[in-house]
Amino acid sequence: MPRIVVFLLLVAACANQSTTLTLAGTIEIREARIAPLAAGRLVRLLTDEGDTVRAGDTVAILEQPGLAELIDQRRAQAQAAASRTAEVAAAVADSVRAAGDLARVRTLRTQGAASEQEFERLESVAAAAAARVETTRAALRESQAARAALAATEAIRDQLTLRAPASGVVLTRFAEPGEALTAGMPVVSIGLVQAPWIRAYVGQEFIAHLKIGQDVRVRVDGYPDTTFAGRVSEIATRAEFTPRAALTERERADLVFGIRIAIDDAGGRLKAGMPVEVDIPLLP
Repeated sequence: MPRIVVFLLLVAACANQSTTLTLAGTIEIREARIAPLAAGRLVRLLTDEGDTVRAGDTVAILEQPGLAELIDQRRAQAQAAASRTAEVAAAVADSVRAAGDLARVRTLRTQGAASEQEFERLESVAAAAAARVETTRAALRESQAARAALAATEAIRDQLTLRAPASGVVLTRFAEPGEALTAGMPVVSIGLVQAPWIRAYVGQEFIAHLKIGQDVRVRVDGYPDTTFAGRVSEIATRAEFTPRAALTERERADLVFGIRIAIDDAGGRLKAGMPVEVDIPLLP
């Protein structure tokens, strides 16, 4: 091969290397730990490690002794609210009517057209009607409080049914049926395999040529004929030493910046721990 051709090939290779940075990285997935917001006893665990779940699937069910009976009691108390509302309206109407009758008799008494006994009778009726209004209003407030208490108790019951927040794979189960769990104690962890990302490290000499949102291409050994699209989603603001396990003795002394690369929908094909290569076009 003529020397000039070899020289041109070397120049082209150097130019390509200078505009595209290839990094080694590892697939990571986010992990969601599913925990109850209320204490209870685990009665059913519907998933096991390795099971696939979809968003909204029931993962586990807990119970609290006496909770169902408490809900029934408060529901019965709350059901009286509608009738109490009608009672208040009727009591107010009676009180207004009694007050009007008393006012008319008071005027007639001053004119000598009504007896003292009639005035005293209507005065007693008006006082009783006003007292009934206050009693029914107090009962209505108690019914409203019962409805609020019922809603709070039902919310606790709902928190004892744990559902998957997103689609994924069950990674770990932390509890077994029959165990008593406190609020916030995880029952299972779910790997969100539909949203994988890559952890990689960039030498300090290249960091100025990257930006958040920059498009990248991802290559995986298991899919030699496929590249996956991604983008730089995070660039560390602090330098660190290159991780020992990944690079040579000379490279350990170099300062690097950790970056995170978000991958577009890969259809669940990328698994945690997979080694990948990332091609990043360098900016001027």
